[in-house]
Amino acid sequence: MDLEAMGDLVLHTILSNLTPKDTAIAACVSNKLKSSASADILWSKFCSQELDLNEPIDPLGNPTPSFKACYQAWLEAFSMYPWPLVMRVKRSEATLCKGVSEVEIQKSERILKLKLPLPTRILYRFCDGQEFKSPGGAGGSLLGLIGGYSFYTHLVNVFLLPLNVAVLKTKEIIRQIGLSSRSQYIVVAASYTESEKVFFLNCITGQLHVGTVNLATEGEMIPCVPNVLISSVHDSNENGMIKLREERGTRSISLFPEEPPFCSTAITNRVKCLFQRLLTLKMSVESIHFLIQSACPF
Repeated sequence: MDLEAMGDLVLHTILSNLTPKDTAIAACVSNKLKSSASADILWSKFCSQELDLNEPIDPLGNPTPSFKACYQAWLEAFSMYPWPLVMRVKRSEATLCKGVSEVEIQKSERILKLKLPLPTRILYRFCDGQEFKSPGGAGGSLLGLIGGYSFYTHLVNVFLLPLNVAVLKTKEIIRQIGLSSRSQYIVVAASYTESEKVFFLNCITGQLHVGTVNLATEGEMIPCVPNVLISSVHDSNENGMIKLREERGTRSISLFPEEPPFCSTAITNRVKCLFQRLLTLKMSVESIHFLIQSACPF
């Protein structure tokens, strides 16, 4: 069918299912498409979906003539950053709570009998954790400040706890698992997936740990990203075993080895086993960013 013969409603439906970039490309095809692709109702949808904006304003809060101009202003202002990261940070903004006072931080430290690392104190001065008001709450979001990502059908959302919640959660868990009352761990983050996971900050080393399935019975926790894992991923990337891919505008890595040796062997209980050298999991760049963040969380 000739595009010129299509009605405005049909063209709007088609364009609304494209990305802003594809819509801009379509606008170059004909005057008819250019007119449809410039409709402000279309760009208001893009601004809402990608930037959580319900009014046309630029990054400084100044009004713009249209939603299309608004989108363009944000795109130009953050052109030096990956756009998916810009969208994520902007959408996360609505979940951030107002920071606490120095008095509140000192009170929390007295209650827990520990000293928060300086970066953590500053973080809480500016942002007192996150509150999710969307349907499904924290469990239905990928906007966790510590990290949020998905692979296949698995959803992970690690969000920063408000300081008063962190204090209550720490006291509760210390009592449950029998940690010393003078423990230097504080629960600073949680992840609601199929079951709740809690993340502990070691206030001496600054390392972030996650409780295992044995947390309640044995008090077991492990570093979120051991240094050996970061080193392994870095080395594998350097030698070409792991390669950065870009498919349909999404950057990813495949942790199937792309260069030999593809497998390794081991003998356990007199049985020779064959193992893949790396996890058989395709992870997005955002999830790798989460791993690196977890190694140096604050």
